Amino acid sequence: MLLKIINHRRKQPRRRADLRRLFRYLFSPQHSLSGKDVRLLGPPQLYKLALTAMPWGDDDEIAEAAAQLTLQMDRYCRAAKAGVQIPPVWYVHIVISFAPAAARMLKEPQDPHRHVPQWASSAQNAYRLARDALDFFGWTPNRPTVMVVHGDKRHIHVHVVAVIPVLNDDDWNVLKNSRKHLNEVAKLCAGAYGIPLAGRAAHAHHRKWGHLLDVRPGASQGS
Repeated sequence: MLLKIINHRRKQPRRRADLRRLFRYLFSPQHSLSGKDVRLLGPPQLYKLALTAMPWGDDDEIAEAAAQLTLQMDRYCRAAKAGVQIPPVWYVHIVISFAPAAARMLKEPQDPHRHVPQWASSAQNAYRLARDALDFFGWTPNRPTVMVVHGDKRHIHVHVVAVIPVLNDDDWNVLKNSRKHLNEVAKLCAGAYGIPLAGRAAHAHHRKWGHLLDVRPGASQGS
């Protein structure tokens, strides 16, 4: 298991266009090199957000879903920061990866919480472990969040995109977590569920995700 906050030290403002582009990537049904696995391992999980239709491969549906989610998250952020300047980085992109050897274990992992109903699918199990990991950083289901589980690589991984400002509260301090803390949380969660830590393949894949949040220096938050 591996936790990564993508480009979390970048200071350039995040635009709505950047968020739309990220969602379009996350929802695109790309196949793996073997052709056996597809990117979307299960339906996206939404918290305090809604879609008129799930993005299941049609380009127009993907574009519409990305636009709807971006608009909702942007409006929430503006409401949360009413009368106050919106922070340059107003959403966070977290990736939670599992070692290739964990793919089989995710079908029926250890259950320290004795969760009922019992482990419906690998995708749902990956989401469950991701939520447990996020709990360490103060995440709650009341925060507008999108989770997308991918299976197009040798390792299953969950992308988490969440708004940083919160209504009637301080901004989420998730960006202050060090790499050491992320690794410690990953180790704790992996141990609790009896799955291995992610190896070199996941680390190499994480390094390639930086381009998803590249933005033009000095760009404003507008679209």
